[in-house]
Amino acid sequence: MKKSLVFLMMCIMTTGCGAKAEKTAHTPVGKIPCTIYTEVKRSLAPMEKDKCMSGAYISEDIPYNEIDDFEKKIQAENDIYVYFIEKGEDFPMSFAVNCYAKNKIPMLVLGPESSYEQIMSIALACGSLNLPMFIEMDYNNEIEMFDSHSALFRGYAPKAVLVYGFDCRRESRRLPKEKSFDWIAVNACEEMSNGTVDTEYGNISKWCGIYKDKTLMVNISVPVFTDDKCNYAIDEACNEIENIYSLADSRSNIGAVNYISISRSEGGIRKYSSRLSENDSIMNAYGKAVRSVPDKRYYSSTTYIGYVIGERVLVDDNTALMLGAECADTEYSNVKALVNYSLDREGKKIYLR
Repeated sequence: MKKSLVFLMMCIMTTGCGAKAEKTAHTPVGKIPCTIYTEVKRSLAPMEKDKCMSGAYISEDIPYNEIDDFEKKIQAENDIYVYFIEKGEDFPMSFAVNCYAKNKIPMLVLGPESSYEQIMSIALACGSLNLPMFIEMDYNNEIEMFDSHSALFRGYAPKAVLVYGFDCRRESRRLPKEKSFDWIAVNACEEMSNGTVDTEYGNISKWCGIYKDKTLMVNISVPVFTDDKCNYAIDEACNEIENIYSLADSRSNIGAVNYISISRSEGGIRKYSSRLSENDSIMNAYGKAVRSVPDKRYYSSTTYIGYVIGERVLVDDNTALMLGAECADTEYSNVKALVNYSLDREGKKIYLR
């Protein structure tokens, strides 16, 4: 009995009963490295969402030119559908109503041939609906004309979200009056030369950087066929669609990406096609691209890595310090646990709030 008591006292003295356990210097095994994204603080444009929106012009994509048939085919859902208004054409009421009925945002595109009288009529019709929609005006850098027509929408259709559109290959950085527009549209109708796609990725990215404090919309057409060598470029077009849509992940000021599915002919001879319905592979690539647009915006990637282990996200002391992250202590001497974050396990991304 005496021996047992002595042994128990020695155990208590050795373990230090109430003493703090020393932290190990080793980090845990089985950890999954993930890229850390930090939040971008910015004011929102009208109709801007926390996710990047996607849209399309599909009027030429027979037999998939109806919203339900199109989305069933691509196995993805768009937020926006586009309509190009021709010179002298009235407001497309049936198109707008169909979009609203299917919980989509209509977007009307007007060209430089639009007259003041036509714009007045469209603004009045738009205002009569009293519902939000995008109105893009592509006026070939005619700034004064844009400002004048914009004033009509501001007066008669205050819920219209006005978009200043321009070709991504332009040089001028001049913008309309600040009060005249809400979004900027960078239009990239890509071409082919020597049988390959001339990508506009660099030009689009350039304008995203120049207008980093504005909300941008990217409108893209990728050639599937051109009369240049009478060439089909199915695989290349699929890769280019994926490449362009990846910009929505790396540029947090891209609020929407719209695919413009069109064809051009001259004298009955087909010259160009970016139509999605040209090939099932193109439709599948587009659907995949739509599903890839980020549902979390206003985050930019960093060079820092966090590690997921179980239900925790761990970072080393230096990373925690450099990011100014809110952290909790761990059982490891050189590691902290993030407190305020969300995790995309599949994409291996940590969104630090």
